[in-house]
Amino acid sequence: MDLLGNIGPDPNSYWQAVITAAGLGVWDYDIKTGEKHYSRRWHEIRGLTPGGPLPETDEAWYEVVHPDDLEVARHYTTLINEGRADTVSFEYREKKPDGEWVWIMCRGRAIAHEDGRAIRFVGVDTDITAMKQTEDERALYSKQLEIALTVGKIGIWQFNAETNSVTWDRRLRQIYGIPFDLNPLPRDIWENAIHPDDLEMVQERTAWGQSQREDYDLDYRIIRRDGAVRHIRSRVSLVEDGPAGPSFMGINWDMTDDVQRSAQLEEAKREAEERLYQLSLAHKELEYLSNHDPLTGLHNRRSLRSYLSDLCPDGRAPRGTGFLLFDVDRFKRVNDRFGHAMGDEMIECVAKALQEKLPEAGIIARTGGDEFLAVVIEGDANRLVDLGLAAIEHARQQTRSQGEEMTVSVGIAMADDVASISDVLTWADRAMYKAKLMGGAVAAVA
Repeated sequence: MDLLGNIGPDPNSYWQAVITAAGLGVWDYDIKTGEKHYSRRWHEIRGLTPGGPLPETDEAWYEVVHPDDLEVARHYTTLINEGRADTVSFEYREKKPDGEWVWIMCRGRAIAHEDGRAIRFVGVDTDITAMKQTEDERALYSKQLEIALTVGKIGIWQFNAETNSVTWDRRLRQIYGIPFDLNPLPRDIWENAIHPDDLEMVQERTAWGQSQREDYDLDYRIIRRDGAVRHIRSRVSLVEDGPAGPSFMGINWDMTDDVQRSAQLEEAKREAEERLYQLSLAHKELEYLSNHDPLTGLHNRRSLRSYLSDLCPDGRAPRGTGFLLFDVDRFKRVNDRFGHAMGDEMIECVAKALQEKLPEAGIIARTGGDEFLAVVIEGDANRLVDLGLAAIEHARQQTRSQGEEMTVSVGIAMADDVASISDVLTWADRAMYKAKLMGGAVAAVA
């Protein structure tokens, strides 16, 4: 058995096969004679044809070296040319004839010396373009991840159950307000930071997740050493094949700003809903005021017109509809003698009496200072007279209780299929004046 260990009678063939399989481009440089020899693979790495023309000088070679790598190439070339190095190893980019750049790892070793200086080098070149691309992609991914973690204020921690050790990165220490130089971290540093009101929930959830060996989430509050309360969201996973054995790894991010914004939005929503509710009430109030008399609360002339328009779309009231027009007798005398305040009280008493004694009315409206109109659907003349007299008597009693008795006269008109609504109202008005001519406090039918 030789030193190569049963590799056959021709070791050179064996190692040639190994070099070829490894894709290595071999070079041989005799510094003393200036002779250079290159393998076929050396040419292939550079996109060159074996036996084809090559740069005759180092300066000519530098023209195809990437500008960013030129300093490195000059440095190691000088070391080789001057025999001042026994080994060299460097990476650089070289332009291929098709214009593409190839990353090359060059390694060389001196195999002959003279007067203490290297006079012959052999080496291998390796195409590491794919590896460099992977490194670049990983570097880019790592940079993107770093930016995402920084912008998202995301901290990372790891807990190894076997060694009972815990590690936090710098961002996590910033979130919790833990000094960067606090090492090793106390085992209970996390539990001690959790808000007392959230501690039991967090412990139960954590115990469940670790016992089930499943991913789990947590939302809780912490109290930093400076007393600030922060809202934390956590995501925890079990890493089975970690370098130090199974461990739990998690990410924490500070949700305080989001929670506060959410609370602010919720408060703004509540205030908006409250304002909307108040506006709705105000709208209803305005609508009510626009359709009701402010003193008595009865419908006003505007509301009455709307009601009659709906009741009589063709301008004629349905047959049998009764109209009762009330007018307070000698109302001016009360105003002149006792003042408008007393007059208002009397009007309110009359309005109350009409509402209590005319429940059958579709509408009761105050149409003037001392005038009221009630509309009764499908009324009967005799029945309307009884209602009118009852209202007159109740008004008399109501006003008497206020210290001044007032009487009311009422004119009654019944609609037919011919007369317009304005005609029927005119009849009621004439009947009311007829009642007053009869001495007041009377119900007269047109």
